Amino acid sequence: MISLSGWAGRAATVAGVAGASAAIDLVAKAVAEAWLEEGAVRGALPFIDLSLSFNHGISFSLFPAHDQSSLALLLAIQGTLTCLVAGWALAAGGGLERLGLAAIAGGAAGNFVDRLMDGVVTDYLDLHTGGIRWFTFNLADVWISAGVVLLLLDGLPLRRGHRSAGGPIP
Repeated sequence: MISLSGWAGRAATVAGVAGASAAIDLVAKAVAEAWLEEGAVRGALPFIDLSLSFNHGISFSLFPAHDQSSLALLLAIQGTLTCLVAGWALAAGGGLERLGLAAIAGGAAGNFVDRLMDGVVTDYLDLHTGGIRWFTFNLADVWISAGVVLLLLDGLPLRRGHRSAGGPIP
């Protein structure tokens, strides 16, 4: 077994997590596009349905890109931010921080590739409760949200105390 340490280990972790996240997201989007009809709703769980939609903008359809120049600008911003987060993940000091940033980078990369290929981001998971529909999203959004949770957990005072003291907290 090959053991990677230092920069090579960090790069392998970031590439593995981000690559797997993006790949799983893109496969799920392809399956959703093949299996679902746009606008039709298929029940999946009591709180989530499958409903194919296409997002021309960023989160919650903000700043939609309907022409080539706005799409190019959106892709440039999205690609730049994805690379910055991946670089931040490589430089991260701790494993939990690195894992969270790699998950965010992978989700962002999945949405970037989807937008690059189709001009839109494919969404298909429709969250709802008690007759209220919240929003439609995809696995890339799940990876991004999970990454944010990991970053929040990494920033908890208990964890910071553990790192700064150099040993376990009594």
